[in-house]
Amino acid sequence: MTTRAFGFSYFARVLGYVSALPLALIVVLTFSDVFARYVFAHPIPGASEIIQFAMAMAIFTALPLVTQAGGHITVDLFTSGVSNRRKACLQVPAELLSGVALAVIAWRLWVQAGEYAGNNTATIVLDLNMAPLAYAMSIFSAVSVVVAGVRTIEAMRAIATPTEVPQ
Repeated sequence: MTTRAFGFSYFARVLGYVSALPLALIVVLTFSDVFARYVFAHPIPGASEIIQFAMAMAIFTALPLVTQAGGHITVDLFTSGVSNRRKACLQVPAELLSGVALAVIAWRLWVQAGEYAGNNTATIVLDLNMAPLAYAMSIFSAVSVVVAGVRTIEAMRAIATPTEVPQ
């Protein structure tokens, strides 16, 4: 069973489009900034700040998709000759550890966003408030925690029915 069975197909498609937007912005803005710098000798003011915000959004909007696909780095040195049931038994603690790590990231980002909001922390050139970005990153991390939880449940079900091991 995969997370698509839980109705994540539409969610994944929408999130894929959402995560593509900041990447497209980075490409267009980088090209425009370089073009303006070399042709007009005048770069776009604050381009680096916008690119930094877009990069953060690209990473954290894609985080639930990476979690859903099982795309986090794993080491499988000892699983080549192991049965599907044992692979599922090994996957449960790996998914739990991933979920805990993502939960810590979400929590710390939320705390950091609160500090940004309390201090009115903003970027230097464009004076962009940093709190909304940190809150958004925290929310996407929390969504990834839920996805990791679903993957943990799938792995536990695979232990009961060893013919299918989530990837």
